[in-house]
Amino acid sequence: MKNTGFRFGILIAVIAVTVVLLVPSFQFYSKSEEAQEQIRKDNPGKLRRILNLGLDLQGGMRLVLEIDRSKLDANDKDVIDRAYAIIENRINQLGVAEPVLQKQGRDRIIVELPGIKDERVAKDIIGRTAQLEFNLVRDDAARERAISIIESTVSGKADTSAEAKDAEATDEREKAEAQLADKLFGGSETAGAQAGETESDDPFRPASSFRSLIGYMGEAVVVRQEDVRKVDEILKRDDVRKALDRAGLGGNVFLWSNETVTPERGSSTSYKFLYYLKAAPEMRGSVIKNATAAIDQSGRNAGRAKVDIEMNSKGSRDFTRVTGANINKQLAIVLDETVYSAPRIISRISGGRAEITGSYTLEEAKALAIILRAGALPAPVNIVEERTVGPSLGQDAIQKGLLAGAIGTAFIVMFMLIYYRFSGLIALFALAINIAVVLAAMAAVNATLTLPGIAGLILLVGMGIDANVIIFERIKEEAALGKTVRSSIDSGYQNALSTILDSNITTLFVAFILLWKGTGPIRGFAITLIFGISASLFTALFVAKLIMTAIFQKKAKLSI
Repeated sequence: MKNTGFRFGILIAVIAVTVVLLVPSFQFYSKSEEAQEQIRKDNPGKLRRILNLGLDLQGGMRLVLEIDRSKLDANDKDVIDRAYAIIENRINQLGVAEPVLQKQGRDRIIVELPGIKDERVAKDIIGRTAQLEFNLVRDDAARERAISIIESTVSGKADTSAEAKDAEATDEREKAEAQLADKLFGGSETAGAQAGETESDDPFRPASSFRSLIGYMGEAVVVRQEDVRKVDEILKRDDVRKALDRAGLGGNVFLWSNETVTPERGSSTSYKFLYYLKAAPEMRGSVIKNATAAIDQSGRNAGRAKVDIEMNSKGSRDFTRVTGANINKQLAIVLDETVYSAPRIISRISGGRAEITGSYTLEEAKALAIILRAGALPAPVNIVEERTVGPSLGQDAIQKGLLAGAIGTAFIVMFMLIYYRFSGLIALFALAINIAVVLAAMAAVNATLTLPGIAGLILLVGMGIDANVIIFERIKEEAALGKTVRSSIDSGYQNALSTILDSNITTLFVAFILLWKGTGPIRGFAITLIFGISASLFTALFVAKLIMTAIFQKKAKLSI
């Protein structure tokens, strides 16, 4: 009796732990979608204590990425392996539960992200090449010279310099050739474009004055937000680039800042900074050892998100050299041809540490840190297929899965109660504990329940009852030999033990192989099966036997 009490204590403890593990999941999924999304933002740690739903149940994203090999060396054969490793690293740091990542052919990678709500951030993290560079900012004199050349080119003003005369002669020759083509071919759109004509409905006509589109904040050049595209169009014009090349300024480049500024509080006018940089970087992002997001605690950016960068030994040496040789100059931190920060070098900096600041949220800073930590992709990747699975489809799958499970369970309940009577009721109670333990164990390890996982749960209902059927038939055989109730129960469980262990352990081996080699839904099925078989053995061999022994040990006849 004392031993029985101890075993009941174990059973009560298991039930209590199961309830505790399942409560967060019930609380989370009982809330509205808006409340769930708020929890994801405010308390993401809570998501680690719930049972996740897969892409097929809760919705999410499916992307097919294709590697662009046009800029790669023909001998670069391991590019898909490196891209796979980097994308996998980024997804793991993104914190998606049970993502699916697999190669397809030699150029494609399939990515499935269950529960992703912010599709823009996810695609940015996964597909971004993220080329980080450190470029020197050119001095004001070089920048103003470039602006003057652009102004002369755009406005068509005459210049007495040799470079200007050469440029004017070239432009006149090109114009004459365009006019001749226009006469010969009847005024094609191409000829008109070459002659400098624009469509009447084009909202971005070439400006008559480049300087009218730019301004200054201190020594920095700024452009009104509404004029950014106009300025960008001018900077990309062929005649502008040729004029800068002829002036010997082709080794420099204009790049925009990441952030916009509003100089006056309450003003509707915002500006972007326009930097003039040395095109060749002093250092590249390969020197980064670590990157972490944080909140700036001091300076003009206090309270704003930033990314702290730590460099490796080579990067530390290069950074010390670059900062020592360029005191009083600005060193721009450029990510994907956008200037995130351009601090002025006050003194030689050793230790290999820097920071990226800008007008972005802490979530965006974390995403940037993930990209920098994981490294740059070996080649650009294009999203060739994108599919978003809505929550309504997932809800429909859940309802159908539950309906199938309910129908199967109803038939089993009727069979067990009619054929095995009160012993069947005990088996059903053990089965209920079995399913609850499986779901609690999956929640405890933050596993994901998929549609195949629900199929696994339905299969477990049959497997759990199968073990009890084997045991009950052995008990009936022992009782027919004239043994007592307690002796029949003990002998029945003992004789059925080897058969139950053989069938369940072989299935367990198969489940582990599926988990090892499988991907996506197969892994979800395998995880459910592994937890289910373990719980089934516990409930069939421990829980059901404990309850039967306690109820029938003083009775003269079994209800079986």
